[in-house]
Amino acid sequence: MNKFLTKLSKERSRQGLYEFLDAEFSQIKSGENVLTIGSGGEINRLLYKHAEMNSFHVTSFDIDSHRNPDVQGDICTFDFGNTRFDHVAICEVLEHVHSPHLAINNIFSVLKSGGSLILTTPFMLPIHEAPIDYYRFTKYGLMHLLQNFDRVEVRERNNYFEAIDVFYMRILQTNHPRTNMVSWIVLPWVYYLGRIRTKLLYKLLPVRDMTTGYTVTAIKP
Repeated sequence: MNKFLTKLSKERSRQGLYEFLDAEFSQIKSGENVLTIGSGGEINRLLYKHAEMNSFHVTSFDIDSHRNPDVQGDICTFDFGNTRFDHVAICEVLEHVHSPHLAINNIFSVLKSGGSLILTTPFMLPIHEAPIDYYRFTKYGLMHLLQNFDRVEVRERNNYFEAIDVFYMRILQTNHPRTNMVSWIVLPWVYYLGRIRTKLLYKLLPVRDMTTGYTVTAIKP
């Protein structure tokens, strides 16, 4: 994939994500312990950057040993014993978990009382990392999964029209032989001119019934 086109695609499809995470990670205090579910990637690089600045400790957890996690296992069934964390981050991972309700229950049990969950997950987004892309969650589905938590806040990452544009931006990740050629035509147009169009449309019709994904915070009682 062309790096320039990939950057444009990811920037639009993850719109609002890094701003949210930057704000959440910056509030983690010195000496606190964080469990991050899913190793590697830009999100964890951002988390470790804040860990270095604010002197908190991060434990990475992943089912895949090739990602070099601190702890390998299945978040749906793993027994953490008496270990408890101040914060758990599960970002762009829940859609890849085979039994989300079991994962959330395990996260709840491993959090300290008063500890926070930081969660992000897509809603309207093409299949990725096939075949382990299992689910999409509405805001109401997320609230149901998190019913044992307090102060659950679920927010849309972007609006209806911005979400539609992301489907064009994600053409780059299809396997059709003409993908690269079409991407050079579509992506720059959608990225630069489409932003103006979506802003105008949102002013005329300010609806958020569709989004590329959600950002979530919740507190264990």
